[in-house]
Amino acid sequence: MNAFVTRFFFALAILMISGLANGQSARAILTVDSERGRQSLSLDELRSRLETREIEVVNPDLGRPVRYLTFSLADVLRLMGAGDAEDLIFHCLDGYESNTAAANVAKLDLRLAYGEDGIPERWSAIPTGKTMTDPAPFIVISANTSDSKIFSWPFQMNRIEAVSFASKFPLTLPTGAPADGAVARGFTVFREQCLKCHSVNLQGGEVGPELNIPKNITEYRSTGFLRQWIHDPSQFRARARMPPSELTPREIDEVIAYLQYMARHKKGG
Repeated sequence: MNAFVTRFFFALAILMISGLANGQSARAILTVDSERGRQSLSLDELRSRLETREIEVVNPDLGRPVRYLTFSLADVLRLMGAGDAEDLIFHCLDGYESNTAAANVAKLDLRLAYGEDGIPERWSAIPTGKTMTDPAPFIVISANTSDSKIFSWPFQMNRIEAVSFASKFPLTLPTGAPADGAVARGFTVFREQCLKCHSVNLQGGEVGPELNIPKNITEYRSTGFLRQWIHDPSQFRARARMPPSELTPREIDEVIAYLQYMARHKKGG
């Protein structure tokens, strides 16, 4: 009788472990939204239909080389009906949103990573402020740059939105500003480096605070403070989630010029 009970609980444990593993695998699902609609594929489906390439590259968040299992992001987009996208927005589980021009897929050799060291769904935890974060289910990496100023790798990524930036974020555009001026240049930097976490007129990322409504940040923070904060928030707050900036002093001033301009163009509040 005891042997029977022991074997019963052993079998039950095996089933529970198997169910947990299957549940973890089921969470590795990629969704792509495009003009053709929404399509979702599991990691197993992606692996059965796409070529895997294993590459080693320095992870900018870890500061060391990591060997990743990857798919070509261009192949992923073609497979899922978004090969003709203009802009891409990478949605992450923690609310982080990263956008890039679709032209960067080829230019930066962007790839969809799904595991490390030859093991699917195996991940090194990534430091995020005061905690360490599991980057599953996917990381979008670049095979030819680890410079976060060029492309910031979105981890915990589970959905890609193929859009026109002007249609998706019209209220962030500095309409009326000279195309060759500081405001326009600041918008370009803000779009690439800041919009992933922050919103303007409630359009953009959700990790950081809204910067324009009801009060624009330049209306209650001095230019001197903003220069220092954007350069390195850890000067003010230990283990700040916002990382130190690699922007030049001129680029920081241009971002501030963009924000000051948007203070006169509040919408959506």
